[in-house]
Amino acid sequence: MNPSGQTVPEPRRLRRDAAELRAAILEAAAEVFFEQGYEGASIEAVIERVGGSKRAIYSHFGGKKELFAAIVTENASRALAALSPAEMRGRNLEDTLVLFGRRYLEILMTPATLALYRTIVAEGVRFPELSQVFFENGPGRSAARLATVLDEFREKAELDIKDTTRAAEHFIGMLRDDLHLKTVLGLRPPAKSAEIEASAQQATRIFLDGCRPKHAVPKQGKTRSSRAGRKGA
Repeated sequence: MNPSGQTVPEPRRLRRDAAELRAAILEAAAEVFFEQGYEGASIEAVIERVGGSKRAIYSHFGGKKELFAAIVTENASRALAALSPAEMRGRNLEDTLVLFGRRYLEILMTPATLALYRTIVAEGVRFPELSQVFFENGPGRSAARLATVLDEFREKAELDIKDTTRAAEHFIGMLRDDLHLKTVLGLRPPAKSAEIEASAQQATRIFLDGCRPKHAVPKQGKTRSSRAGRKGA
């Protein structure tokens, strides 16, 4: 209470629990890395935005490199939640891919993730270890988990592919396409829910058209082809 008798609100940072503080640190750090570059960024700059202490950041993450890795890992984990056993239970292959695609694109379009990509574009050549951290904890980790899921469906004879790792990389590449590139370059605003949903569904259909076993191709497709052949005869 201040001298006038009015209650002074508790500082915002003191009302945050550990999870909220962690999320706030990661978001602020992503902004700092993008605005100041990896080399120019500092723990002090993050503290200025989010509050707290240097000790708190070091206890949560470690140094600057570990903080960067934590941002990437956190974003990847949110997308990979779509491929957890609990989320996949009862879902068929198509629904699983659409769900993953939707979550993946939602994460890519967040301000923090866009800032990370822009940081890598600007700093990756000068700091190759930064690119390695980014790839292993982000895109590489996502592709590896998706490949494991594709292996499971291949064992059920729902996919006809030999290299599931390459297939996973192709699917993720289809999800990103120029939609993500244009957004990273600032040529367009981040995609909204409807566009994300349409992109996830289209990428899934195209992917499955090329990866399903031949006996799984809809019969009506053959019928149309056969009719066309008879007409041309």
